[in-house]
Amino acid sequence: MAAPAQHAHGPARAHLTKADLGAQLARRADEWVRHAEPGDLLHVLLCGGFGPVIEEEGGRVRTGIELGGAPGPLSRIGIIWSDLPPTETLPIVAMVWEATPPPADSRLWEAWLALDGHAREGARRFLHDEIGQNITLFEVCAEAWLREN
Repeated sequence: MAAPAQHAHGPARAHLTKADLGAQLARRADEWVRHAEPGDLLHVLLCGGFGPVIEEEGGRVRTGIELGGAPGPLSRIGIIWSDLPPTETLPIVAMVWEATPPPADSRLWEAWLALDGHAREGARRFLHDEIGQNITLFEVCAEAWLREN
């Protein structure tokens, strides 16, 4: 059910800085959030799981974001109140997003997010803000890749 990774080609490798590459990864994360299916949005809200994809092809660097993989700097971005269970956090954020309350049965949460436009857009806004507040983590991923490659 994982959404396809969002990839795009960027500048030539020789001209990249960690800030440029980090910003590129953050843009890919924003693209992922804009196009993600409700189940994938819900997964990130409850469990996190963003993973950076940085590859070099023909001297050009390709970046993307995917779900899953080994835990890393981006994997905790987007988790709503990780210190509370989702049964407590989802009703609170639903109120903030002016959405209907989520069903008590967690198996119905994906359908709730798919059907309630306020919940879905609230989730997308929340994740967008989380990405913006964590640019340094995207730069950490970029710096590690630049150091290794």
